[in-house]
Amino acid sequence: MGRHERVAALVGDDLAGQAVADLGCGPGRTVRALLAAGPARVHALDRASGLDDDLLADRRVRSRLADLDDGLPLDDGVLDAAVSLNVVEHLASPVDHLVDCHRVLRPGGRLVLAHSDWDTALFTSTDDALTRALVDRFAAAAAGPSTRSDGFMGRKLPALADASAAAGAPWELVAVDVWADPHRRFDDGSVAWKVATAVLAAAADDAALAARAAGWLEDLRALARAGQFLFAVTDVAVVLERR
Repeated sequence: MGRHERVAALVGDDLAGQAVADLGCGPGRTVRALLAAGPARVHALDRASGLDDDLLADRRVRSRLADLDDGLPLDDGVLDAAVSLNVVEHLASPVDHLVDCHRVLRPGGRLVLAHSDWDTALFTSTDDALTRALVDRFAAAAAGPSTRSDGFMGRKLPALADASAAAGAPWELVAVDVWADPHRRFDDGSVAWKVATAVLAAAADDAALAARAAGWLEDLRALARAGQFLFAVTDVAVVLERR
């Protein structure tokens, strides 16, 4: 079971007749997983339309363009459940996002707030010290003040829920779930490749480290060809219910 399926399972295995939303839906992998539980409606929100064609054709799916920094284009209390996966690190105010999620949920409605914690990225390599240095730089760069990302966001989700409550949007904390999915592939476009190239980008302003990082990437490719490669990152999901 992958990240999207795990998150959807935390929403519930029987969503018959319910209205749910995937906030920051991308191509719709979480939308697809939610549909398996039988909801009446899935609102798929993102700033650009990237849903797979079969999801756009599904009458249960409503694709909506929305900049989540501007709030959710939904009426108060219209949702039974919502998912926010790997979204909050990119927002100007994660707390405002949770307050708005609280607004659009009915009392007792469920929010699954989930995020990868990039500081935990695991790569098999032949140079553990270099891998640690690169991952540390990647996580620190993602948490820098000039970017809308946070390499440590996963572990911050419970505190974020508390901050939302302090801002007038109280939640009941139902559960905190943590997992790491293994990935063995390292071909272009794979999950591990995408994260590794982001790690390289974080080292670009240090010429010496960037040169070593290029060799590190080739090392990962060689390990994958030999069947010895493994990538994983810890995901954290906080399950909240609207009070």
